[in-house]
Amino acid sequence: MGKKITIKEIADLSGVSAGTVDRILHNRGNVSKRAKAAVDKVLASTGYATEKYFAATAKTVSLAVLSPTSTIGDYWSEVYDGLNHAMKEFNYPGVSMEYFSYNQFDVYSCLSAQKMVIRKRPDAVIIGPTFMEETRAFCALLDSVKIPYVFVDSYFDGPAPLATFSSDQVSCGKAVAHLLTGFTRPGSKLAIFESRRSGARLSTNTKMRRDGFIEYLRSCGREKDLIETCYTSTVPSENEEIIKTIVSHHNDLEGIAVLNSRGSSIAEVLDNLGLSGIKLISFDLTMPNVEYLRKGVIQALLCQHPFTQGYKAIQTLMHYLIQGSLPETVNNDLPIDIILKETVDLYQE
Repeated sequence: MGKKITIKEIADLSGVSAGTVDRILHNRGNVSKRAKAAVDKVLASTGYATEKYFAATAKTVSLAVLSPTSTIGDYWSEVYDGLNHAMKEFNYPGVSMEYFSYNQFDVYSCLSAQKMVIRKRPDAVIIGPTFMEETRAFCALLDSVKIPYVFVDSYFDGPAPLATFSSDQVSCGKAVAHLLTGFTRPGSKLAIFESRRSGARLSTNTKMRRDGFIEYLRSCGREKDLIETCYTSTVPSENEEIIKTIVSHHNDLEGIAVLNSRGSSIAEVLDNLGLSGIKLISFDLTMPNVEYLRKGVIQALLCQHPFTQGYKAIQTLMHYLIQGSLPETVNNDLPIDIILKETVDLYQE
């Protein structure tokens, strides 16, 4: 780089601050298009920046995000916050991002969204892989047309993503089992509650968490204590009947694991029925989950850093598509944080 003047001099000539010039040069975002255009003009006229810099910032790149729909305060809204924050921070003018959302409880909705992505032919895809076999087929199609992709929330064998950002889901299942066996008496019944889905499929994460949960119970001789059932995330009255039936047949039920972020659906029923002796553990700091954690109906929540997952996915694709650099690590396991009633108000991702 043939530097001829200082950053402060560039700032003076551009009519912006030195900090703004630094953010533009190092692609740290939070810069208006007008400021960037003024700085780029000075950079070009002084020879400060190289052709590589201008080639990168002039690139046109389209990103697609294939993931479940979300509402404010749920798990996927935090992933989207991370994606959007990274887009603003990197702030390449030619980069666009489009969401292709699907109902995570309906495999046919997912297949429809996949078709829409393929028709769009983006330059890269960020995938929240709810359904394993369907995701494998989708990734094979992306591979055939040389479209790179990154996984968030989960990963599994078969596809070849550019990078993955997720917690180790088998370890998550083991951690839940470890906690529940500690909260309950030896020999008492423990239940896994799995979401009912159209297409009769377990989600990728639920399947792997279930495997980890059962593996841990087997290691301590409690697999015979396990009960498995399905619940609905939309009809509380159905969940009430499910729980009443289980309790009537197993009055020694002491622990429930909800293996996704909808623990509040079961917590609501336990609270209404006054079943305070049943210990409940679930995933993610959604607004309803936190409410029941504070009330003591949920004993613990496992947090997977969804904001960081989204942010890192964009960061990886920007480095690859704009700067041409591969990620140092393909599979990136994020920490699993166990949040209790006593710590939830102190927790920040």
